[in-house]
Formats: sequence, structure tokens, C-alpha cells
Amino acid sequence: MKDSGLLRRLILRVKNYFFQGSANYWEKRYSKSGNSGSGSYGEKANYKTTIINQFVEKNKIQKVIELGCGDGNQLKQFSFPEYIGLDVSPTAIKLCKDIFKEDASKQFFLYDEKEIDTRLEGLNAELSLSLDVIYHLVEDEVYEKYMHRLFSISSHYVIIYAWDVEVAKKFHVRHRNFSKWITENITGYQLKERITQSPYCDFFIYEKLIKV
Repeated sequence: MKDSGLLRRLILRVKNYFFQGSANYWEKRYSKSGNSGSGSYGEKANYKTTIINQFVEKNKIQKVIELGCGDGNQLKQFSFPEYIGLDVSPTAIKLCKDIFKEDASKQFFLYDEKEIDTRLEGLNAELSLSLDVIYHLVEDEVYEKYMHRLFSISSHYVIIYAWDVEVAKKFHVRHRNFSKWITENITGYQLKERITQSPYCDFFIYEKLIKV
């Protein structure tokens, strides 16, 4: 048992050593026919779909922006009048464009760190989404910029679906106590609702204090 534990730690150290950043990880994953993970399929996807579709309908949301749209599988179940999806992976963006090529209500753009501020200029929606993304942002600078953008592009609501705990990085995963970070770094928003249902991540729904 001790030997197996040591082997796992050694493997993790090797993976961390060769890890070349979150954006690079996801592009390699998608380019090798990987997908967005179990959270975008099956029971977990169905759970998220129910919560978000009900929220959009109840609050008469017309436009949604998602930072981290992935391979588009989760999006197939959403009911949004207008949707803009961004992702760090060119392959994922191509997949989404191919899947929804007949759907004029949906647009997809590359989340390129060098161009993202220009790309997002003028873009906003009543609701911005972050689903199963935060714990994949292992770099502090990437995480903080992402969080600021997530709130800056929303005119009404922000929905985050993730684990709200602080856990050290393990390869491409690093859980963060993001609600604490939001309290300390984001102004003009309040936590409207937190939805907890084991064994899923929690939903955090933030509302802008003065809607525009």
C-alpha cells in the first residue's frame, strides 16, 4: 500500500512538471478527440440544465455569455434565446461551430489571452456563465483575469458552478475558495442564491446591485 501511494505521488509530480498551462492542456485534450469531461454529459449535465433553464425562463433572460463553452455537448440541452460561447481551445470552438452551424442564435469565439479584452469589448449579456471551469484555472493570473471578466461582461447575473474549496493544484485541477475571492475583489454584486445538492458542485448565483 505504501509503495502504491508513493508511485501515485511520483506520477503526479511528473505530470505537474510537464504541465504547460491550462489553455495548452485543453487544446491538446480536444485535439486528441477528448471531451469536456463527465460534467457535460449524463446525469451531471441534466442537473445543470434543469437549474439554468429554469433560471433563464423565470428571469426572462435574452442573452447568455459562457466563458468556457467546451465541446458544446452541454449547450445542446440549454434553452437560450441568444448565446455567445468562448473557450481557450481552437479545436473546441471549431467543434461548437460545426455542431451549431445551422443555429444563428449562437456565436463562438476563441478566448485568446492576447486578444480577449478587444474581443469582449462591447459584448455583454444579462447572464454570464462559468460551469466547471474555475477549478481548471490553475494559474493565479489566469484565474484572476477570468473572474474579473466573468463579472464585467454581465449586466444582471453571474452563475458559477464549481467546488468552493481551497485545494492545492493536482495536474490540471486546482479547487479555489472563489466566493471569498469574489467578496474581496468584486464590487457591485451580491450573492442571490446558493444551490447545494450532493454529490454535485454548488451553484452560486450573483446579482448586480444596480442593473444596467
